[in-house]
Amino acid sequence: MKRLAPDEPALPLFTPRFFLMCGFTFTVFLSAFQLLPTAPYHILELGGSKLAAGLFLGFLTYASALSAPLTGGLADRLGKRRMLIGCSLAIAGFSAVYAVLPDYRILLALVLIHGVFWSGLLSASSAYITDIIPAHRRAEGIRTS
Repeated sequence: MKRLAPDEPALPLFTPRFFLMCGFTFTVFLSAFQLLPTAPYHILELGGSKLAAGLFLGFLTYASALSAPLTGGLADRLGKRRMLIGCSLAIAGFSAVYAVLPDYRILLALVLIHGVFWSGLLSASSAYITDIIPAHRRAEGIRTS
């Protein structure tokens, strides 16, 4: 941890923005981890095979990983807050659309786009929380968040 000069004020770690971002991150991951185990069963219900059901998570993961360099740079250009809001709305939309799709193949096609937005959300939220944590408390703040 960086030592502060005697006349340098210690900035607080726990600010309203910090708690808001922690709550936001918790909510996003809670919704994602409700979707991930249920989507394969929905694909099976729509007539998809076990292979198709397994592809859902694979497509989401690969689309997210492969698009990370793009979405990280995009968050820098558009702004982290704007990226967070846009990606959150898109992900909420994808989650709602998955429930009413009549064909699992459409769902598998959409999850590739969903993965790009998931990557954008992860990139922007990590960068945003890092920005609001005081530099001398960064390790503590990232551990806590």
